[in-house]
Amino acid sequence: MVTLSALLLFVAAIAAAYGQSCENPDAQVLILGAGMSGISAARTLYESGETDFIILEQASRVGGRMRSIEFAGTVIDIGPQWLFTSEDPTDTSNPSNILYQFAQQCGLELRPEGLGARGNIIYNRTGADITTSLFPTFGRYAFAEAAALQLGARLDEEDPEGTTDFSVEVGLRLSGWNPRSPEEQLVEYINFDFPVTQTTSFVSFRRRFGRDRRTFPIIHVVTDQRGYAYLAECIGQEFLNTSRLRLNTRVSAIQYSDECVCATAQENGVTRQYCAPYAIHTFALGTLQFEAVQFEPPLPESKVFAFNLQQPSVFQKAWIVFNESFWDTNVDFIIILDPILGREYFPVFWPIGASYPGNPPILEVLLSGETSLSVGLQDPKITQGQIVEILGRIYGDSVTEPVDIFQHDYATNPYFYGNLETSTVGVTRQTFAEYAAPVGRLYFSGAGTHVTNTSNLQGAYYSGIDTANAILEDMREGLPLGAEFINDTPRVVGDSVEAEFVTTGGPIASVFCTLRQPGTGFREVEECSSGTVQFTGLDPGIYTLRVIVRDINRDRAVERESFVIPGPAEE
Repeated sequence: MVTLSALLLFVAAIAAAYGQSCENPDAQVLILGAGMSGISAARTLYESGETDFIILEQASRVGGRMRSIEFAGTVIDIGPQWLFTSEDPTDTSNPSNILYQFAQQCGLELRPEGLGARGNIIYNRTGADITTSLFPTFGRYAFAEAAALQLGARLDEEDPEGTTDFSVEVGLRLSGWNPRSPEEQLVEYINFDFPVTQTTSFVSFRRRFGRDRRTFPIIHVVTDQRGYAYLAECIGQEFLNTSRLRLNTRVSAIQYSDECVCATAQENGVTRQYCAPYAIHTFALGTLQFEAVQFEPPLPESKVFAFNLQQPSVFQKAWIVFNESFWDTNVDFIIILDPILGREYFPVFWPIGASYPGNPPILEVLLSGETSLSVGLQDPKITQGQIVEILGRIYGDSVTEPVDIFQHDYATNPYFYGNLETSTVGVTRQTFAEYAAPVGRLYFSGAGTHVTNTSNLQGAYYSGIDTANAILEDMREGLPLGAEFINDTPRVVGDSVEAEFVTTGGPIASVFCTLRQPGTGFREVEECSSGTVQFTGLDPGIYTLRVIVRDINRDRAVERESFVIPGPAEE
């Protein structure tokens, strides 16, 4: 029997060990999770000169929910499959295109044409093509959605704090859309439930049609046989090494305070603790709601309330392979209207094999709403039987026996409990602020914390940057105002000089770089708050490069280095 005194001694020993670990940290920053948010946070720290960080990742590869498997001789992505961009993906000034730019730099293979370029075909329950007959219904929905955007804009003007909210269902009804027929139900599913992964009755109108709404006109299909996760590996290639990255390391508990954060993890079967002055939590929203990780002390009620207003949704997918393709392969989606079984019962089939090298005979089934959860919990063989039955009504005797089926586990996987985040009625900008706010030295990041890109990789990427910058700012506030050159700079290349540096202290109001050539009167000045500077076209001679930092109190600090631009070699 354990006595109270023995228990108190045990607790005291744990507390003492925790404090001791903080005195001897494993790194300056722990990054918990190597998904897109964790990778972008690490990249931001690294490029700012803070290279002392460790990434803990439960999987055997970076990427988080970006996962792939080999199926029927083809590598398929079972998590994210699409890369979203603006109308002009080459526009580098548009933040929506950042991942496309990385994809181009990394050589990530994409389908030549965007999703939607091939068009869709719609069948009724008996296999008749009813595509054109539904055009007017799709038009009425588009008209109602345009009216809903106007309503959202008016609400933003009248109530900028977003306190007045209701469901998308109510907003669309106010905008003239009230679906009753099976045809209208299907059109709403294709336009809303399918891409959003929830029904209109569940989702916040203000989040979907207000000022923070984001749309991506172009959807690129990732077909790279290295998997979508290769993009995360490529983005982090400069700093991902064994000393910073701990794969197969599952975090089970997090202790935090105003001085330190410690994560208890199982690493290849061995339990150990990692501690650092700062940590970034990037795990999926579902792990918070289902308490897959224990926090000590418990998280504040305001934060728990904030992340429970978000909903981890399941975009259920299954892949089924046959000996040959008997379906339409020259379309994007095969859509089925079945008024008997309802709009959520296997309405969308994607001939994904036609996008992969060699055109393997693979069909992908995509499900949203309540049916997606129930299918995700059932035996794949049951799913296979349901799929074959539906295809039989459409394609008749040409349907052959399937060779294999795979369906992902995002509904039940304890590292995810969902593969997208959706904002319920009542979510405001303050909700996101509460979710992302640090507790002690533990910071929170991920797509679910991002106001405008809540359910996509852009949100994860930018939230990682925001969180890392918040930590860097906190680090600098405790330091004297100053600047320090990094990476062996200033660096002379021909008649040019380039330099990288980090600043400390703050809040910093301005950073300027000045270049002087003593005795000549030569002087150039550049604003250089980005931490990099370059001067070109310099004559031979001795120069001094200075970084001048000012904070909001007009205090000033200067860092200087001298260098030589060599003249032509003597003959």
